[in-house]
Amino acid sequence: MLAVALVSGTPGLAAAQQPQGDAWEFSVVPLYFWVTELDGQMSAGPVTVPIFLEFSDAKDNLGGAFSFHFEASKGRWGVLTDLNFIQLSSSAPFSVGGRTVEGDFELDNIMFELGASFLVNQNARLGIIGGLRTYTLSPKIAFTGTGAGATPIDTSETSANAFVGVVLRPRINEKWSFIGRADIGGGDADLTWSAVAGIEYRFKPWGGLEAGYKALGIDVTGGDQELREYDVTHYGPIFGLRLRWGG
Repeated sequence: MLAVALVSGTPGLAAAQQPQGDAWEFSVVPLYFWVTELDGQMSAGPVTVPIFLEFSDAKDNLGGAFSFHFEASKGRWGVLTDLNFIQLSSSAPFSVGGRTVEGDFELDNIMFELGASFLVNQNARLGIIGGLRTYTLSPKIAFTGTGAGATPIDTSETSANAFVGVVLRPRINEKWSFIGRADIGGGDADLTWSAVAGIEYRFKPWGGLEAGYKALGIDVTGGDQELREYDVTHYGPIFGLRLRWGG
């Protein structure tokens, strides 16, 4: 399925767009769509769940979505925060103890990011970013049919990861800019990465339309917890409206 998700923006990039001065500059992305497909698997308790969701299944599997993204910058320095919530649900076959059983699957996925940015090269609008990214995964599985006697899964796991990366936003002309970001993060046995490439059309000094493509990889190992592993790549086109003020 591809979940059409309201999702986070491209953190650390807005600061690279503006001339650098002593006044604070702010930007917010109150409405950001990430048309995302998922590919991977999750292991919870004795159950291994294949997660492969295409765009055509979005209307049937997307239970809810919400996102909010905010940035503030002064001079070469900036701060950012990002919140994204996606709820997926479906009926699917699962592998339990080597046999296949039917069940109802629901997954709440909350991603939160808090970080800082520094503009390394103002002419090229090249910067570095770093911070903390957390994932809270809450899978619920209720078995049906021949698997109705199996123990249901209802658990939650929060993983915190430090990340570091680069952002690039050179201007093509007065109206158009390139958007680029790549980062990698980790903590304990977990690994995360993200990459964004796109363009922005600045229709007014206070606003711009953004479009591109984003991929996010999450490999979370729960260890002794009931959620043993979540190894899924999220990917798809992004669209958003960025509002600016200050400066």
